[in-house]
Amino acid sequence: MATETDWILGTDTLRSEAHSTWLAVLTLLYTGDLAAARAQCERLAGDPLWARSDRHRDLLTLLLARTRLLSGDAFRASNMLGALLARRVTRSLTCLAVAWLVEALVQIGELENAHGVLLENGLADRLDVDQPDRMHILAARGALHTGMGQFQRAIDDYMDCGRVLRALNVSNPAVIPWRSKATLAALPARRYDLALALSEDELIAARRWGSPRSIGTALHAVAVSRGDETSVPLLDEAVRLLDVAGARAELTHALYDLGMLLLRRKDVPGGRVRLEAADAVARNCRNAFWSERARSALALQSSCDEACLLTRQQDRIAQLARAGYSNRQIAEALFLTVRTVEFHLSSVYRKLGISGRRQLVTVMNTSVS
Repeated sequence: MATETDWILGTDTLRSEAHSTWLAVLTLLYTGDLAAARAQCERLAGDPLWARSDRHRDLLTLLLARTRLLSGDAFRASNMLGALLARRVTRSLTCLAVAWLVEALVQIGELENAHGVLLENGLADRLDVDQPDRMHILAARGALHTGMGQFQRAIDDYMDCGRVLRALNVSNPAVIPWRSKATLAALPARRYDLALALSEDELIAARRWGSPRSIGTALHAVAVSRGDETSVPLLDEAVRLLDVAGARAELTHALYDLGMLLLRRKDVPGGRVRLEAADAVARNCRNAFWSERARSALALQSSCDEACLLTRQQDRIAQLARAGYSNRQIAEALFLTVRTVEFHLSSVYRKLGISGRRQLVTVMNTSVS
């Protein structure tokens, strides 16, 4: 595959053919060779044909933005994709640009903007079966729903994404790691068996493909799904592989989850080191959302002693509230009165320094609880 890619990109006639070049650069991205993909994009930017043709330029912008997004620079990727959509590109490219823009906006915490992009392009609701780039739109929507705490909707979109990919005979998680992403939605929804099954299947597929990024992403999902004595070493290995792959967005998330897991297991020094590393990677990517998330966790740990930690009852109520349950539904599930639930939630908000349940999505890391 690498030889064929080099041949296409190294042949002037084939390189001038947009579709072949597009597939060749995507192959580099799937193999995790981000440096080679970036170099090829820079080479194409200096090619007279690619500079003159509107379609070629739009394809090149998509490739450059995707390369930046996979490298962790979601901020710059979102700017590039937003500018591309503002130029009114063809419908065949619009859907993919929208999907990748939504993904980038979710990474930097701009959830309302991401939802607005879907609404503006008529992609927020039911999709037609023949919708162009349907799997990418579903994956992007799944990420948005997860970020907004709408976990069942996220699971539904990711499972639909998987069905589309299976219909195309695509099992490679390097294309879209939908099982790992669905895992991170299934856990706070308390669908533990589904999370474990999806993550284990993803790891098998990732090892078959062999790229550090895919294996690291899958290991992260398996680690948080298991929640046992293997979780810390698995997350450590995920961090190492994601660092090697240059997958800084996934690296930040894995470091954050590892740090929170270590704090929960009373390894305060280890937890703080990982959270500080997550903050450093996020700042390097100019990702203020994840940097603030890591620093908030550090500040909370520093200011809290045992007296301010959540009790078991408070933690159970907070987890259900984070998963979207109403106060009445929580009361029925735990055999409590609504007033008792309200009292405990008020205590949770005070201890965590937040104003309401929507912020639970950000400050509580249920995936490693």
